[in-house]
Amino acid sequence: MTIPLTTTQRTIIEAAAQRTDGSINPLPERIRGGAQGKVINALEAKGLIENVSNNPPYPNWVLTNAAYQAIGQEPPAPSSVENQTIDAMAEETDPPEDHKAEIFSKIALDHLFIDTLETRNADSLDFHNVSVWGVQSALEAAYQAGIETAQRKTPRSRGTRANSKQAKMIEMMQRPGGATLEQLSTETGWGSNTIRGSISGILKRKLGLDVNREKIDGVSTYFIK
Repeated sequence: MTIPLTTTQRTIIEAAAQRTDGSINPLPERIRGGAQGKVINALEAKGLIENVSNNPPYPNWVLTNAAYQAIGQEPPAPSSVENQTIDAMAEETDPPEDHKAEIFSKIALDHLFIDTLETRNADSLDFHNVSVWGVQSALEAAYQAGIETAQRKTPRSRGTRANSKQAKMIEMMQRPGGATLEQLSTETGWGSNTIRGSISGILKRKLGLDVNREKIDGVSTYFIK
């Protein structure tokens, strides 16, 4: 559904769309004083802008995806930085080999009382060589199993931890009735500006979720479809 725009609203959105951050500021020179508040309220009511500021006294109104679509433009693609996984736990990075060797040696000493995992004879095997080979093989297997288990337990869907506040927000907004700003604030303990910033900056831009806001009985309610 196309959102109807006044001439002033279209001018503001088209100017903001040229800015890399989608900010509506500065507003046109002719819009001053109380007129600024009315224009901003009207744009927010249509779901065309949202406040992403984490500093309550200083709002930062930026365009939503709906605003870009209203003027026939595609919303900007997330930057390469924003595409990076938010949760470092989801990254498949192994420690360097020398650090891994230190871990193995410490485990062998602390639990198996083996003071070195280096073989003693280069040309022939003795009991120590055979034992070390078995210990090294067991440590490698256990280490790999630990990595695989951690990766299975770590949610890989767009980098949000299953028990995080962001995950809880997503769960609440996916409910049939969505979630109000007050409900999200109560659940997360975050202020309204922090929640709006999280929705705009993380859920929408970084995770690419389709978050929509609707007025239900005069209360802003957020949905993920």
